[in-house]
Amino acid sequence: MIEGWFDARVVTGMHPRSLLPATDRAGIAAHLERFALSGALVSAMASWLHDPIGGNREASAVAHDLADRGVLACWTAVPATPGELDSLGALVGRALDDGVAAFRIHPASHGYSPELLRELYEALEANHLPLCVDAAELSWADLGAIADRYPGLPIVISALGYRKLRELWAALDGHPNVHVDLVDFAAHQGAEWLAANGLADRLLFATGFGVRDPGESVVRLAWSGLDDATVHQVGVGNARRLFFGDRP
Repeated sequence: MIEGWFDARVVTGMHPRSLLPATDRAGIAAHLERFALSGALVSAMASWLHDPIGGNREASAVAHDLADRGVLACWTAVPATPGELDSLGALVGRALDDGVAAFRIHPASHGYSPELLRELYEALEANHLPLCVDAAELSWADLGAIADRYPGLPIVISALGYRKLRELWAALDGHPNVHVDLVDFAAHQGAEWLAANGLADRLLFATGFGVRDPGESVVRLAWSGLDDATVHQVGVGNARRLFFGDRP
């Protein structure tokens, strides 16, 4: 059953090497309609590839325009530097005022150590805002250190890739605040394996629409061997808890 799932990874904008058209408001609305989704978490291509802070305005503009479709903004953070960003705590404050639901970081792409974002992690943990990051953007050791130091900070790992389940298990084991989404979750029956090991509450449906074909994640969950209740939990329940504050 697909109807009502929440897409935890959508990117607005256009990748310079993509053969696909830019993912704009109309494209995201069509994506929601096509797969009968209840909403999406949207970040900006510009925040990743060009203007980390300016791209946040693009993400928020899309979220505001599609708020009635359940779309939320995900902002990007970088270390505070003069002329670009005054303070990470202030950035989180502005995000809260704007209704932003999560933050994303790109340490490898932007060329800085994750250690430089301690002020961000503290502010996110204090305000129950999740931190999203692609697996290629930081080391597993850095991930574990952040998860240990900020146990109340939900962390969502995306774009896991292939043959990464052993490393993922090491990150999930002992870190109840670490989650993973289905973008490029390429392990054979990986979702079923996580559920069988009691970790269905750590897995989120996400497509990476804007940078990947959304069909792969849709099929990965829709054709999984998971029971209906678990499919619903992965498809929307976990996102409701993390991004909408529907906490037990």
